[in-house]
Amino acid sequence: MKRASWLVAGLLLAQPALAAEPQAKGKAPAAAKAPMVSVPKLVTVGPAITETVFALGMGEQVVGVDDTSLALPVARGRPRVGYLRALSSESLLALGAGWLLATDEAGPPGVLEQLRTGGMEVVVLSNKPTVDEARLRIRTLAAKLGRMAEGDAVIARLEKDLKRAEARAAVKPAKPTRVLSLYARGANALMVAGSETATNELIRLAGAVNAVSGYSGHKPLTAEAAVLAAPDIIMLPASTLTALGGEQGLRAVPGLSQVKGWKVVPIDDVHFMSLGPQLGKAVHLLQDGMGLPARDET
Repeated sequence: MKRASWLVAGLLLAQPALAAEPQAKGKAPAAAKAPMVSVPKLVTVGPAITETVFALGMGEQVVGVDDTSLALPVARGRPRVGYLRALSSESLLALGAGWLLATDEAGPPGVLEQLRTGGMEVVVLSNKPTVDEARLRIRTLAAKLGRMAEGDAVIARLEKDLKRAEARAAVKPAKPTRVLSLYARGANALMVAGSETATNELIRLAGAVNAVSGYSGHKPLTAEAAVLAAPDIIMLPASTLTALGGEQGLRAVPGLSQVKGWKVVPIDDVHFMSLGPQLGKAVHLLQDGMGLPARDET
């Protein structure tokens, strides 16, 4: 009887080893898989959010985007939910999405609360125009969507682009390059970007200086301000340049027509609204316009 008890105990102790026995010799044990996240249909509001979601490979889940996100080619063709500051709870809930992913400009607040009451999860992230905030946004969305490996890859590409841009910016010209950042708000209304804007950060990363100072945000362009800015480069969205009739039309703008020697650098519209995963590419476009020598991508 005593011997039988010891035999039973021995078999119980051996069970973990026996369970592991099927592992073939010479093969490493399979790595533990990250838990899968069940992602419902998404509505993305704000180009920084939309661009990041698509960069993480989750574009198929997007069933609605706001009007500003249409600056991104990947977002075109998705149902529109209107301007990000004037959303409608009825049209959003009708899409059957489970999550609203938005930047903090989204609103009005009452609509966001109605969406929560209606069963939609509302995730609001900062759109502060800094590189640190762009990195945080990517990491936060990657974690939320269960795409951590993809998020790491997106950040790695961004860091590589910014590191190369930093090396290019280290080549200092005799005098700092002055960049005037413009975009059109309606017909015949050109706006200038001051500090605390996406393009101000882009200009800084390129190694140039903003041709205007003394205010944050955007203000209308005046002829006097254009002359005082004395830009070396005018950076503007491609859509604005087209609306003005190309470079010839831009050179006819009051004030700019009196300043000589500036160059035009058009970049994608989205970079005037937010800092997304393609920020580094935009910095290099500006540096190309500045005539800075290229640097090896490796």
